[in-house]
Amino acid sequence: MKRTFTIFKSLSLSSLRSPGALFWTVVFPVLLLVILSSIFSNVGKSVSVKVAVVNESSTFKGTNMDFASHIVEALNGMSKATDDKTPLLSIESSTTRSFLQNSIKKLKLGKIDAVLIIPKFFNTYLYARTLHFPLKVKNESLEIYTQRNSQSSNIAFSLLDSIVNAFNREFIKRSGITDQVIPEIKYVSIGKNSSFSYMNFLITGIIVMAFMTVALFGVTDDLLVQREKKVLRRIFVAPINRSHYLFGMTFSNWALEFVQLALILVVGMWMGAKLKIGPSAVFYLLLALFTTTPLGFFVSSFAKSANSGSALANVFNFFFMFLGGLFFPVNNVPTALKVFVYSIPTTYLANGLRDSMGVSPSPTPAYLNVLVPIIWAVVMTLYSMRHFKWEV
Repeated sequence: MKRTFTIFKSLSLSSLRSPGALFWTVVFPVLLLVILSSIFSNVGKSVSVKVAVVNESSTFKGTNMDFASHIVEALNGMSKATDDKTPLLSIESSTTRSFLQNSIKKLKLGKIDAVLIIPKFFNTYLYARTLHFPLKVKNESLEIYTQRNSQSSNIAFSLLDSIVNAFNREFIKRSGITDQVIPEIKYVSIGKNSSFSYMNFLITGIIVMAFMTVALFGVTDDLLVQREKKVLRRIFVAPINRSHYLFGMTFSNWALEFVQLALILVVGMWMGAKLKIGPSAVFYLLLALFTTTPLGFFVSSFAKSANSGSALANVFNFFFMFLGGLFFPVNNVPTALKVFVYSIPTTYLANGLRDSMGVSPSPTPAYLNVLVPIIWAVVMTLYSMRHFKWEV
């Protein structure tokens, strides 16, 4: 243990004496957080809201009394882009109960912003009101399911309400009936923090990136540079074996990553990020710490020199950063890229961390968020143990 601590102390002091290493591993992630959050702080604020429309009305189809179709047509009109601008609404529609149930589930998870239900006898109810003699027809009013205290859900409701008000004005004008259609509002319990915040989204991605950067460049540089300079050979002449060196290097990098984590969280909170740090968040932070560590050893196993190792580490770094969705959502990438997106560990680490910190529901199952990074870590460790050469 004493020998491991000696290696840990030596490598840590070496990092502290290197301004370049400190900048790229500690200062750069925080600087990137500040720059991206400043530039893209409005991401998500001008995106159109998503609404599911369940048109169950079955009477007077194809006639002048098909009032429900007028509402649906108005919504479809608002969902069409004009002058290459983003439409106000994005519409999903169907007539089935299964679609309604799935839409309510999506609303709870924050994947859509509102659900409009046009009931079965809506047309019959309105037609009865236009007659001058009373009919015993059940009140079949519109229903709008929405999320309480959600900004995007409030916008969706306002748009739906404007459509209903326009319908009321036209209905009163044509029928002379002054009673209005007043939609019934129903709230659903929502998932974890369904309102999108780019700051919250970004800070969790920066944490994964910071861990990955130290693992890739810290380990790669230490191993390959010292191997080229024959330092490893001289170290192992002393009463220090390879396990002492590996554990000391790993603990040194972990200490640096804990410093990174503290700085990123402090700066992020100062800039307005709101994150939940509970047991599940701590679990995913530790999972990210442990499963990114073998990356550097894995890259070092392929590289024949320090320069080639640095180049290969950069390839892995950019590949895992941008296709892993650390800075921007990657749900809508082309199908060809989705194969890569859903095969790399950073995608699942970021999804799990965001879900556990209350940023956004994970688009991937929780078991995959744990299993895929662990599989990567095990495979990389086994490969590194077999193929890494301590001497050239």
